[in-house]
Amino acid sequence: MTGQGGIGLSVGMLLRRAATVAPRKEVREVGLAEQPRGTSWAALHERVRRLVDGLRHLGVGQGSTVTTFAWNSTRHLEWFFGVPMAGAVLVPVNVRFSDEQIEWVVTHAGSRVMVVDASLTAHLAKLLPRLRSVRRFVVLPDGGEVHPAFADALPYEKLLADADPVEPRDVAENRTACLCYTGGTTGNPKAVAHSHRSLALHSLAMCAADAFAVSERDIIFPLTPLFHATAWGLPYAAALAGAGLVFTGPHLHPEAIARTLRQERVTLSAGVPTFWLALDEMDPPTEVFASLERIVCGGSAIPAGLVHRYADRGVTMQQGLGMTENMATVALTNVRSNLTSLPPEKQLELHHTQGLAVPGVEVRLVDEEDRLLPHDGVTQGELEVRSLWGATRYENPDGDADTEKFHDGWLRSGDIATVDPDGYIRITDRSKDLIKSGGEWISSIVVESALMDHPGVLEAAVVAVPDARWQERPLAVVVHRSGATATADELRSFLRDRLPKWWVPDRFEFVPEIAKTATNKFDKKLLRSRHADH
Repeated sequence: MTGQGGIGLSVGMLLRRAATVAPRKEVREVGLAEQPRGTSWAALHERVRRLVDGLRHLGVGQGSTVTTFAWNSTRHLEWFFGVPMAGAVLVPVNVRFSDEQIEWVVTHAGSRVMVVDASLTAHLAKLLPRLRSVRRFVVLPDGGEVHPAFADALPYEKLLADADPVEPRDVAENRTACLCYTGGTTGNPKAVAHSHRSLALHSLAMCAADAFAVSERDIIFPLTPLFHATAWGLPYAAALAGAGLVFTGPHLHPEAIARTLRQERVTLSAGVPTFWLALDEMDPPTEVFASLERIVCGGSAIPAGLVHRYADRGVTMQQGLGMTENMATVALTNVRSNLTSLPPEKQLELHHTQGLAVPGVEVRLVDEEDRLLPHDGVTQGELEVRSLWGATRYENPDGDADTEKFHDGWLRSGDIATVDPDGYIRITDRSKDLIKSGGEWISSIVVESALMDHPGVLEAAVVAVPDARWQERPLAVVVHRSGATATADELRSFLRDRLPKWWVPDRFEFVPEIAKTATNKFDKKLLRSRHADH
């Protein structure tokens, strides 16, 4: 709660600061049909004030839930501020979820109002009979056609035109601001509640020099979608700092990324390795990177060679570690002051780790009996996390989900890791993705990273497959770079110089594309199922 004479930690506080200290700083969207379209923090604040009043007319108030089903845009961003500022709960739905998952999330959240991009109405039309809790749909204009099934939906601009720019009251700090749903790779997606307080604290941490270092001078281009842990919290941090923002909707092919980086003079961008690998293969001209200072990359391991190639372009690629339960921010690679005397090549190697816990986060290693393990850079254990803003339970525990993931205030990450004496975390694998061959553990992540350092490999995923003699053996699923023809024998020879002999995969499958989850990570569960007959 707001103390006497104090400022409440709330989503409203973040937006008010942007409108006050950076009123003319642009928030833009490019690449959409009616684009480019620019607004400013002051203008966005005005529209959000109208949205709060419009939500009241729709019957949305304290405790109500509002679901969004949309790509990144300035209009979608307005709901990320307006819904919490109205005292309601925002529920962004991953547009890549299956139909069953979409239905499950909307039903579980009990949403009465659902917001959808015009271009996504056709996708949602077939689900309308199953979204029984929704009483009103609001359509965001994005240049796409509105499906006839949404003929009675309320156009967003009309909702704003009929509303007044009210000044909403501050919301209690501990009230839930948004529900973010996990990927649901096992069972239904799990709901993670984030309060106004946790969003504000996370935003403050993102502005720290030893975290994302977001500042007013930045122009931020999140490739991460708003429906994925609120784009890793970057829009909220941008508001707090008064930084510029750029969105491109679903247009994230390499040419669009390169064009946006160059034309919008982006200084900070963030996204999963898939985007940066594709842009690297495109090898755009140097002017694309003229203003870009740093890339935050997470979601899966970054090939070591990729870090070096972006460094050659003058861009620092920082590897991040996060999870929905912690607003996608746990650790980030920075070079500690006592290590700056290392040769540049050795400093770059620190970016191959998952980095240091950011301010506000604590980490530890435990064994299978929950005993604490040393941070010696050698001993492996499960990484556990707690933070100032992290969730401590799920809103829809499925059986023993809470017991399995949360205990004594700590979150079990499911990652097997080491932590060295300087605090650098190195993930060796997901516990469920480790390969046990003849009693010896093999890290799929290390094998993947080594494979993607081969000049002929664009992407590689490594999974365990049954083996009569060794119980399990690694199988590599590989996507060639354009024009490359690396053979299985060539890749084996390449790996033998870099890995223990028994880590080298026996079999390789060459595919045009590797299946990915709704959060754009390799779908190893599906890959294991597909290749179980090996």
